[in-house]
Amino acid sequence: MKAFLDRIDYAVDHTPASRNRVVDLWRVVALLAVVLGHWLAASVWVDPDGEIVVMNTLEWIPYAAWFTWVIQVMPIFFFVGGYSNAKALENRSSNRRSWLTIRFRRLYAPAVPVILLWTVLTVVLREFIDADLVYAGVLNATIPLWFLGVYLALVSIAPLTHQLWERFDLWSFFMLAGAAIVVDVAYRVLDVPGIGWLNLVFVWGAVHQLGYWWADRELDRSVMSPFYSIGLAATALAALIAVTGADWYPVAMITIPGAGPQNVTPPTSAVILLGLTQAGIILATIGPIKRFAERRSVWKGVVGISGFMMSIYVWHLTVLSLLIAVGAFTFDGAAFSLEPGTAWWWMSRPIFYVALIVVTAGFVAVFGVFERDIDTSETDRPMIVVFVGMGLTIFALATTAFVYIVDKHANLTWWIPATAVVAALIMRAYPSRWGR
Repeated sequence: MKAFLDRIDYAVDHTPASRNRVVDLWRVVALLAVVLGHWLAASVWVDPDGEIVVMNTLEWIPYAAWFTWVIQVMPIFFFVGGYSNAKALENRSSNRRSWLTIRFRRLYAPAVPVILLWTVLTVVLREFIDADLVYAGVLNATIPLWFLGVYLALVSIAPLTHQLWERFDLWSFFMLAGAAIVVDVAYRVLDVPGIGWLNLVFVWGAVHQLGYWWADRELDRSVMSPFYSIGLAATALAALIAVTGADWYPVAMITIPGAGPQNVTPPTSAVILLGLTQAGIILATIGPIKRFAERRSVWKGVVGISGFMMSIYVWHLTVLSLLIAVGAFTFDGAAFSLEPGTAWWWMSRPIFYVALIVVTAGFVAVFGVFERDIDTSETDRPMIVVFVGMGLTIFALATTAFVYIVDKHANLTWWIPATAVVAALIMRAYPSRWGR
């Protein structure tokens, strides 16, 4: 622990003055919001008859659909991610091949042990637990990998989208946003099957372009003033209220079981409006957030969490699934005997969250090596090898999140974890000490 704290202190003391701490702070805030939001969504009850009832908290809290506008923070990741990628790509002397390789290693390596662990657990648990529970556990634990798949897809084409930005400026954002609207019409009005999934690139790509805008304007100190930033946020929010109020788009920005259509799987243009709202808020508060992040205690927390962001993200729902399984199947489910929504249930939440934090910290301590010990040296590998590795990486993450490594009968979809391992070997997305 002392060595870990010493590394944080060293990183804090050697943070370059040019570092945009606002970006790092918002990235951490978004991560914590995702983790706490997922944990809050878990409403598990072992009723007096011994039946295990698993619900999403959003199913029963009032005005849940509107509440999702606050807790849907994925646009923030793509916005600040676009900023970070632009800063790297603006460095003309950088080796693009190495940059792509290292980015893929850093983001993908932490996900590999998650896929492999659930592959093993599937083989073991299906002999003792009902297939539908195994399926639910695997699905719950691995579904967040969709974000990594989509984000790495955008990273893989970032050199091209950044060139698009340099040539067309904000028009590149409007191109992608317009394409997203066309896809919405084709998918939701004309019922063209499958076409909606193109918006994984168009919607999130449009928000990612906004990050390029931030990085570009920062260079000549022409970032939008707080007044105009608030105007951007207010205008985007008003437009979002208008299009949802007119029933052009659903209200919910997160999937609520049984609530009908939503805006995220696949994403719709309404998410772009939410992203514009969040971007406006971030830009409007750059000054005070920067001063807040410059406090040593705050920056230490940001640095400490930033070093294990992907590990926390990929493991937090595995921990949730395992704790639910342990609590539901031991001591007659006493840990989940309180009915969700009651006063006693809400009072028990802090205890539940402390348990989740402690166990997650344990997993991160064990598997964090897949994030902190990655080979970051320059590479001269053939570009075709890098392309194949990136393609297999994105394919492995996408199929894990959308096809699943098990079916409803708990049969293993073996080719998905096999692809994940092959991708890791090609990209060398594993602790660097393993290659010595």
